[in-house]
Amino acid sequence: MRFAILGRISVQDVTPIEISPMRRPLLATLLLAWPGEVSAETLMQAVWGDTFGRENALKTALSQLRRLLPGRIPPARPHGYRIELMPEDTFDLEEFRKLIQHGREHLSAGDHEAAVPCLRKALALWGDPPLADVPDDPIRLATWRQDVLWERKVAQQQLLETRLFLGEDHQLLTEIRKELAEDPLSEVLNALLMTALYRAGYRVEALHQYDTIAELLAQDTGAEPGARLRRLRDEIASDDGGPVAVPPAQERATVAQPSGGRLALTPAQLPPAVVDFIGRGGEIQQLTRYMSTAGAGPGVPIACICGPPGVGKSTLSHQVAQLVRQRFPDGQLYLHMAGTSERPREIGDVLAEVLSALGTSPADAPPTVSGRTALYRSLMAGRRVLVVLDDVSSMHQIQPLLPGNPGCAVLVTSRSHLVGGAGMRTIRLEPLSSHESQRLLGDIIGAHRVEAEPEAAADITRTCGGFPLAVRVAGARLSAQPDWPLGMFAERLRKRLLTVLSTDDMTIEASIATSYDALPESTQRIFRLVSLLGPGGFAGWEVAMLHGGTAEDVEDVLESLTGHSLLSGAGVDSLGQLRYQQHALLRAFGAARLAELPIERDTAMHRLLMGWLELASLADVQIVRAPVYPPLDPLGISMFGAVPVRQLISERADEWLAAEIGNLLNVVRIACEEKLPHQAFGLALRVTSYLYRESRHVEAEDMWRRVLKAVLPFTGRRVTEARHRLASLIMERPGGPLRALPLVEECVAACEANADRQGLARALALRALCRHQIALDHEPGERRITLLAQAETDARRGLLIARDIGRTYAQLNCLNALAVVSGACGSLDRALELGSEALALAEELASSRYGHEAYLAQAAQTLGALKLASPRHELREEALALFERAGELSRTARHREGQARAHEGAGDALVTLERHQRASECYARATALWEEIGAAEAAVRCRGKLGSPGTTQVCAPAR
Repeated sequence: MRFAILGRISVQDVTPIEISPMRRPLLATLLLAWPGEVSAETLMQAVWGDTFGRENALKTALSQLRRLLPGRIPPARPHGYRIELMPEDTFDLEEFRKLIQHGREHLSAGDHEAAVPCLRKALALWGDPPLADVPDDPIRLATWRQDVLWERKVAQQQLLETRLFLGEDHQLLTEIRKELAEDPLSEVLNALLMTALYRAGYRVEALHQYDTIAELLAQDTGAEPGARLRRLRDEIASDDGGPVAVPPAQERATVAQPSGGRLALTPAQLPPAVVDFIGRGGEIQQLTRYMSTAGAGPGVPIACICGPPGVGKSTLSHQVAQLVRQRFPDGQLYLHMAGTSERPREIGDVLAEVLSALGTSPADAPPTVSGRTALYRSLMAGRRVLVVLDDVSSMHQIQPLLPGNPGCAVLVTSRSHLVGGAGMRTIRLEPLSSHESQRLLGDIIGAHRVEAEPEAAADITRTCGGFPLAVRVAGARLSAQPDWPLGMFAERLRKRLLTVLSTDDMTIEASIATSYDALPESTQRIFRLVSLLGPGGFAGWEVAMLHGGTAEDVEDVLESLTGHSLLSGAGVDSLGQLRYQQHALLRAFGAARLAELPIERDTAMHRLLMGWLELASLADVQIVRAPVYPPLDPLGISMFGAVPVRQLISERADEWLAAEIGNLLNVVRIACEEKLPHQAFGLALRVTSYLYRESRHVEAEDMWRRVLKAVLPFTGRRVTEARHRLASLIMERPGGPLRALPLVEECVAACEANADRQGLARALALRALCRHQIALDHEPGERRITLLAQAETDARRGLLIARDIGRTYAQLNCLNALAVVSGACGSLDRALELGSEALALAEELASSRYGHEAYLAQAAQTLGALKLASPRHELREEALALFERAGELSRTARHREGQARAHEGAGDALVTLERHQRASECYARATALWEEIGAAEAAVRCRGKLGSPGTTQVCAPAR
């Protein structure tokens, strides 16, 4: 049989043997390890990426391979598995190595012409892409893979050197440039191109090539070209007429032994620390303390700073390295690994650079990664050296660069949370605090500008989200425009976040793009979709609702995105669900990429809005209704909400709403911004009861303002209902009734014009209460009398309409309103009669339908206040009983504001009954509840009663 691994894996007997995609990495790993053994754990990781529960699957896969390759895969040995090749079998990797060895023997003998065909034939064995079926994980396999690729690279360079030695100057220019396009930082290839250009008569171009590689190295590594390249440049510049030397190719095949003694030149490669560094005190203390333990034990301290792009990982590593550099007198190595770039640095190239810095000439560098690693560790033995590895993508970039000497230490930065580094201390870097961000902005643009516009400065840093890179880019733009007001820049930043956060040499978008582009397409899609979920935390099922499938389908992808710092964990919610968050800058990037795919975005938007509407409807019917509005019928659809989520809502609706209310409000906002008013209106209706119960009136008012603006271009009942609900919320504010009245007037007019009698009855009840409250704010006089008369007329008219059409909820609203207004007009007996009728109607509703306790509590509270206002002493006990009932009903409904009103009303009743101790207890409970829901004015009022329970201002009836 013939086994090939250098391109796509293939096995050829008399006819080709088909190897399934699942078995290819298994066979490739066995072949790469040949003639040695490979552990079961390595095989499982190569095939499935993990080892958990894979033992039986591995045995099955090996059994299938044995049937395909009889006699070649023996049973497992104590150290693992192996493949045995028959004498008649051929293996392309073995052929490659034999041909390379023959070529090097010819070179050693000085026969360059004979070496060329050997090297060409060896390289012809390779496919494109090379080692296509060889996994690059786990670390051991990645190292083997790098070693083989390095052998190929060395052979390619030897062939080019040999042909150049033979005088093929012009012919090689195109080929060398092609290789350089794949590896632009290779000093060997750059030296070959410079030599070929010079010998072909292009001296100026050769010198320009040196400038190009010098600039690239400075940008990517912060280092200058090595000594060999500098000497070559000097030879070309001198142009003394002699031939520029080509390093004999055979020298590159030799492996030098490390030289002893101290380094001729102590490397000091650390980038400078920044002078305006802000914050990170805890991280610096932790890292410097840990790095300082080098030499105190047998291990090498390894610390990794991980976090999203732009959060300041590299800057922090530079600060820490400079602080501890004195503890490493034998040198400090800084290596930029370019792990997130399009061309991550080859380990072999990095090791060549390190060996050069440690005093090894390029000719003495071993040809393989393992050989260079061994020489590197030998050179580091007995020395105290700090190694900083910046922008690492995975552990395979770290392992060959770990010193074996306990006197050394390694500091790593990575966007990924690296797994597999035994003993590695990881610090996940979070964004700067608001105060730290503003200090940094002030250091960049001048503290006087921040002090002159503190709110705008806070807005800028808030939009930057605590990412130092974003703050620095914003600061750079503002520094270039000293006359720009910060408020103007903050507004531009909100509208065009990623566009504004870019300068000539710094851009947030490019920084994020390097991480995004490295993701598989399926993971990129999840990243894009997540941008629709807004700033709050989200669970896996929410992503699955957008993507399709189940939460289990996306959890692995979410974990991967978290590991790459493109999401962050947000803990576990009260329902036991893992939650995630996406930073504002990452979310803006994801939204921009999603906008480039309109079909994908439209589909996801449809699933988002309809899925949340479906789930919100299911949750809404599980909780107590808001008594100021008629209840809604459930939608009864089940299209996008997963069964486990629906089950969770059915069992724990309150906790689910508490966890998801932020996301529900965000979806309403999205629907409004997307000009989808029907969906926005439907969602807003179904979160109103929860917002009412939790006394989140400000959020409810903001939501209905958005919805009203979204539905205004359309006519009909949605516009009227949105106005009605907004007006009822505005009325609760200080001075609110006067501001709400124009909206209510529009509701009344619209309902009359559209013959909407139910809406008209409710609008009249609301206008009656509005006018009643405005009247009470006036001094006694004609204006108050007129307003109360208008209010009574509205309430009576509304009640007649509600009774005529038989709408129970509208009748209840009108009865409560008319009772309150009648009491204010002095018709107390009539008010008590109406209040009692409202209570009986609410009793009927509460006994017949679930979730109507709040209607009954409101009616009891209203009647209690009316009885307490009566001069008849015998009604005070009845008022107390009604307040206590209202409090118990509100407690059952979990409505803290209703409880607070009821306790305060009970305290008022107890004061009139001269039971001051119990009154004080009621006032104390009411004060605590008012403070708990953030009703400061009511808390102050109630606390005043607590201090002087003998003088009482009666609590107003519930509206």
